[in-house]
Amino acid sequence: MDLSALIKKIGHSLVEIRVRALKSIICKLDHSLISVSDIVQEKMLFVYLLEWFNFPEVPMQEEVLELLTTLSKHPSAAQMLRDVGAVDFLTQLSPNVEPRLQAVISGTLDQLFQLPELLPCKTIVYSRGPLDTAPTVHESVKCLKFSVFPWLTLTNTDRHILSSNESSLRSNNPHLVRTTCDLLCDVIMQDFPPEIFLQRPNIVKSLLSLLRVGSGKGEASYLHMQALSCLRQLCTGLRRKLRFYQDPGFYSTKQDPVSQNSSFSYSQEVRGTQRSQDSSPREESREECSPRPSVVGRTGQRARGDGQDGDAASNSSSSHRGGVAAQAPRQTPQSPTDVAHLDLPELGVEDDLELQLQQLTVAQFTVATMEHAVPLLKTEGSHVFHCVLELLCNAVLLLGDSVCELVWDDRSLVGMELKEKLQAFMGLLGDILSYHQSYAADIPASSQVHHRIAYTGTAIFTIKLLQTILPPEKASDNLPESIATAIFHLCLDTSLGTLLPSVKEAAVAYLEQVNPDSHDLYRQVNRAALWMESTCNFIKEGEKNWLELLELADQAIHGLPFHHHLPIINECVCICSYLWKFDEPSPLLQTESQKLLLKLLSHPLLPVKTETYTCTLNLVKDCLGIQNVSRQNPGACGGVNFLLHYRVLYEISTFGLQDSAEKVSCQV
Repeated sequence: MDLSALIKKIGHSLVEIRVRALKSIICKLDHSLISVSDIVQEKMLFVYLLEWFNFPEVPMQEEVLELLTTLSKHPSAAQMLRDVGAVDFLTQLSPNVEPRLQAVISGTLDQLFQLPELLPCKTIVYSRGPLDTAPTVHESVKCLKFSVFPWLTLTNTDRHILSSNESSLRSNNPHLVRTTCDLLCDVIMQDFPPEIFLQRPNIVKSLLSLLRVGSGKGEASYLHMQALSCLRQLCTGLRRKLRFYQDPGFYSTKQDPVSQNSSFSYSQEVRGTQRSQDSSPREESREECSPRPSVVGRTGQRARGDGQDGDAASNSSSSHRGGVAAQAPRQTPQSPTDVAHLDLPELGVEDDLELQLQQLTVAQFTVATMEHAVPLLKTEGSHVFHCVLELLCNAVLLLGDSVCELVWDDRSLVGMELKEKLQAFMGLLGDILSYHQSYAADIPASSQVHHRIAYTGTAIFTIKLLQTILPPEKASDNLPESIATAIFHLCLDTSLGTLLPSVKEAAVAYLEQVNPDSHDLYRQVNRAALWMESTCNFIKEGEKNWLELLELADQAIHGLPFHHHLPIINECVCICSYLWKFDEPSPLLQTESQKLLLKLLSHPLLPVKTETYTCTLNLVKDCLGIQNVSRQNPGACGGVNFLLHYRVLYEISTFGLQDSAEKVSCQV
């Protein structure tokens, strides 16, 4: 069906023709006479739909915006809209339309900012068998925001560098392993794209295995810190690269299979320059004295490690050991062309398809890193603990960039594996929180400080992890019991809650979903603590701000079952007497003070009720006693005015006289 004439009418100057053409296209789409695929290549359609809002009279705004939203869900249409400047146009249009239409525009912009899907929605696998066998439908992966990076191909030189460093990491020589980790941090990870280490994950696996070496003391502690430093730097690089790929302006349908790090991507001019460089004696002396070995074959500046510097070059005076070698003096750098003809160890031809099947997704790397690093939070060394916490904080940000909250409902194999591992180290986090909280009282003060710092840091990370990946409404079905208990204890930690109220607030939200009974208990404890604090403030209150004082007194009365501090009752009775004896008293203060008195007179605890009637009786005796005649104080009798209100008299005469407790009725 030729739609070009109809599409052209959408841009007509007469509003009636524009509306009729638009309704025609919408009607055809609604009745499946045409599909979105039929019109996504019509560039002028997108131009006319956007220019619709530039005419003086703009009817059917909602229909046009909804049509744009529908079209933007198609990858080709989304690309076409970006090409014609829809993002800028809709961004400027949004403030000038009604709020309900702004929501439609926001949905369209969200579609335009989405990257193309990396995984198919469904995969149907037909098994060989009888004809009536139904095909097996595998669940699609819904939980990944980002899966894998575009594949990068490496040259033989690049592969040799990675292979030699991988071998060094597996060495039994701790010094060589530490030196290799330094080289990875300072050189290799600076020059290779970070995704290379996920696409060829052997180095990452070796670094993760170092986290499980030894007990975290002595040489093992140094190895832990070196591995943690490398992994933290890799997390940072991956997050930076993710931002790069998530930029809509970067998207291109054409993929370049050749790595930009390829040794042969340099121009002939660069190669000529490399051939002509000679090392100065000062540079040679500095390199010979350097405590950290460099990759073979580069003088005058640090090794790049990306195959563009002749790092793999060797001669008869050079010796290799696990990718780290001593450099012969006055050696001229080799060009990449020369390197290609040198006698490098034969690594064989890479099978890209097999390697791509073995690569790690961003989510797999992040979860594996957390899985190996979390147990180190039990370490007794403060420095190692801080390194672990830094790595985990970087990893949780990467987790949020790569995995969404749908992981808890994802029935695919990838989703279920991620869910299982997340629950496993969440449970371990609960055990670690309990370990740092319940330390023995007789340990040295320095150890107590370390446990407290470790508990605080682990608690903050735990809440950050939960906020990143687990919505509170899904917590009851997915949180392990150990971390649920730890969250309850975290909510009861007053000092941590005072220092970090947002952390405590988030913990309370999760506790409410996970264990309602514990949440009710927490609320009771929290109220009791508030009442105790208010009682202390009421006792030491100096200046007479009556409203604040009455509020504190009310809280203190609520806390009587906990603190049993009966002297505050006499203070409350005296306050009521004082506020009611003026000729022109404040009605608000009178009402609030009367509420306090009635609460005390009807308190369920017998000691409180008895003390209230005793204090009231003593006050009446003091105000109406014969001793006031000699004092010549005519206002003394006004101290009993608070008892003459009908509510107070009703309470005393109706309930006080008939109280089952003899002490109370006798006082009345």
